[in-house]
Amino acid sequence: MKNNEEFKPMPKWLIYTLFVLKFALGIALIYWTIYTTLQSDVGKDDDNAFLSDYQKVDRNFNDMVAQNNIFEENYNVKFLFNEEEIIGLSYEDIFLSQRVIKNRDTRKSILKIGKNRFTVLVQDKNGNDVKNKEIDILVTKTTTHEHDVKLSFKDDSKEFDINSLGYWNITGTITVGNNKGNFYIKTNAKK
Repeated sequence: MKNNEEFKPMPKWLIYTLFVLKFALGIALIYWTIYTTLQSDVGKDDDNAFLSDYQKVDRNFNDMVAQNNIFEENYNVKFLFNEEEIIGLSYEDIFLSQRVIKNRDTRKSILKIGKNRFTVLVQDKNGNDVKNKEIDILVTKTTTHEHDVKLSFKDDSKEFDINSLGYWNITGTITVGNNKGNFYIKTNAKK
């Protein structure tokens, strides 16, 4: 009696069948990946910070910073977002991740579910209120444009509704004559 059994190779037909099945499965998974990606909404929610596409912002960011500096040399700006007061044009939040909001004391929970009120006060350097201003604001979620709120107004304040919890970006421009200022604020909405 032999203790060692002889090694029998697998039959060739079984090896070929397994190879063909693995190859077909690989091709099917590649097809499924491409199909589901094309059916999703990938790319439909491009970033639109500063009310522009990201390519334009990237190309002109230094010009935007220079515009903000000129605007702030001529005007004082104060934002009142519900109870939160922000002095001056702000765009530094564009460099921060959304998760930083959780650890902040300021600019946290600016928005609330339901009615919100934004007030933008612009004064010249002599303290006189500027009346000929145009304000464009986009309040958008970080993941989708489904709940976007676009505001355009010339008065000092505007009311609007928010109906979704989560992280939000508030971005926009203030135009007075030929001067234009940009702002970008990251926050979240609470109940």
